Order: sequence, then C-alpha cells, then structure tokens
Amino acid sequence: MKKLDRYLLKKLFVPFLIGPLSVLLMFQANQVIYILKTFTPQNVPMSAVFQMVIYKTPYWATMTLPVGTSLGASLAMSRLVRESELTAIRSAGAKILRVIAPIALFGVLLSVGHFVLGEKVMPNAEKAFNKLQSEVIQAAGLPTFNQNIGLKINNWYVNIGGVQRGSAGNLILSDIVLFERAQPKQVVITTAKKGSYDKGNWILTDTFVWVIQDQTLASAKAGKPMTIHQPIEISSLFGQNLPDEKSVEELKAAIERNKKAGMDTRYDEVQYHNRFAAPAACMVFALVSPIFAVWFARSGAFMGVLLSMILVLLYYNAYVICTEVIGRYGWTSPLVAAWLPNVLFVGLGLLAIRRLE
Repeated sequence: MKKLDRYLLKKLFVPFLIGPLSVLLMFQANQVIYILKTFTPQNVPMSAVFQMVIYKTPYWATMTLPVGTSLGASLAMSRLVRESELTAIRSAGAKILRVIAPIALFGVLLSVGHFVLGEKVMPNAEKAFNKLQSEVIQAAGLPTFNQNIGLKINNWYVNIGGVQRGSAGNLILSDIVLFERAQPKQVVITTAKKGSYDKGNWILTDTFVWVIQDQTLASAKAGKPMTIHQPIEISSLFGQNLPDEKSVEELKAAIERNKKAGMDTRYDEVQYHNRFAAPAACMVFALVSPIFAVWFARSGAFMGVLLSMILVLLYYNAYVICTEVIGRYGWTSPLVAAWLPNVLFVGLGLLAIRRLE
C-alpha cells in the first residue's frame, strides 16, 4: 500500500466511525420508544426491551454502514480540497480516479462486511427478536388472528375464514372453503367448519362436499376428515413478511414454497435480490460521495456532512420507491427494482468523474 493510500484511508476512518454510530444510536432510541408506546410497561420488563434492542441492532447496522461510508468519504475528500491537498496531489500527475481508488476499495471491503453481517448475523438475530416480540405480544394480550385468507394448496384453491395462532406454534382454522376443478366441466367444493395446520399438515374436519357437473349439482353429502400435506410460511398468513430472519438460501426456498401455494412473492423476491444490492450500496457511496465532495467542498467546512446527508436521503428515497412501490406492484422485475438505485447513482458518479477529469 502506497503512502497516498494510507493517508487517504486515515482521513476516512474517524468520520466513518462517527456516522454509523450516531445513526445506530438514533435507531436504537426510536426502537425503545416504539416498544414502550406499543406495549404496556407493566407487561414488558426492561430486560426484554434491552434484549429486543440488542437483537435488532444487526438489522440497524446493515442500514447504517452505507451512511458511514458516505459520511467518511465526503468528509475526507472535502478536507483534501479545502486544504489544497487535492490540488497538490493532482499537480503530481495523479488523476481523480487514482485519488478515489483507495476510498472505493474501502467501500468494497465494507460491502463484503455488509453482506456477511446480513447473511450470517442478522437472520439469527431477527429470529430471536421476532420470537421475543411474539412472547411480548402474547403477554400483552394483543390479537394473533387474521381472517379471509386466500391461497393455493396442491390442487385446491382455498379460502379460510379465520386463522389463529395456537399455543404450540400451530394454526387453528375455521370456516374453510376449498375449490377444485377435478375434471373438465366438473367443480368440487368442500367446506370444513374446523381445521388445523401443523408442520406442513392441513387437517380439516366437519366437511361437506358439493360436486357440480356442467353447472348442475351432481351430489351433496357430508365428507370425511381431510389431510393435505403442503408446507407454507406461517408468518405470511398474518401479513408479516419476514425475509430479514432468513439467509439467502432460506429466503429462496421460502419463495419457491409460497409460489406453489399461490401466494404473492414479489416483495420477497425484491428482498432476495436486495440481499446483494444493499451491500453494494457501500461501494456506490464510496465512489460517488468523494466526487460530489470535490465540487462543493470549498463552500464550507460542514459541506461534507451536508452532502453525505443529502446523498443518503436521495438514495434511500430512491430505494423505498424502487423496492416498496415499483417492485412490490410489479411495475418492473424484482431484480431491476432492487438494483435500480445503485445503477442510477453509479451513472451519476460516472458523469461527474467525466466532468472533473
């Protein structure tokens, strides 16, 4: 490593630490406030609140790493410009890309660390957080019930009137209706007053079966208890998409299972691709932030901070629009929705480099 590289990385290190730590503390404080506002303090011991914050910290850390990268890169480059060090470096024959190279390399290393954190640490922490949160919800007496759920189970199109979590992690079902097109011009409708789901097995009782042949009722009689085997993601029945507690492979498997069940998996697919796109944001900020810092550094000592905040806000707004709107509603493919913010910012950075050179 050359002296220039070591010097630039030294300038980058302290601002990088300040950025993520300050934002992380803000997220943790907001988490505490949310917990205390949502649950009665008498039902939630402070030890549980502390544990929930600790378990959620890896998730917040994955969000603050790009912030720290942007802040560190902007401040380091702003200082070089204000103190005319960049002018001296360029007068020695170094191009802007050569100056940015060690910062970009630092961004690559942060991207790798971001991916490892999101793949190895965050899923287990999120599982522990959601488990503890479920226990807190039960202790607080909040409902764990949903109704009018539609899904596909094997050859059946199913509507479930009521779904409730059981004490043993199973599901208690009520008012179930199953539709099956068994043969051409034949529809079989099965109703069940009660049912349950446990470890991939659906058990329906008190059934009644109607067979409609060519728009004519062919038979109507009481049926036998039914058992259907098809695993699903239980959390998806309660409107809780929890991709953060799964590794990449687990998330991919869950998407395939839910597709077979006829569920909408677009959001989970966006989150799958985002597992790779989000870490790349560190590299994007390491490339883009120094470039714009060169333009605005002479405007004031705090321009680097302001610039990094603006870039982060623009990026996260683009991220929310692409993933929560464009990707969720299928306006483009999940792959494009996840990577579009990175592509847009890299494009801006390349245009800015061309002007600077």
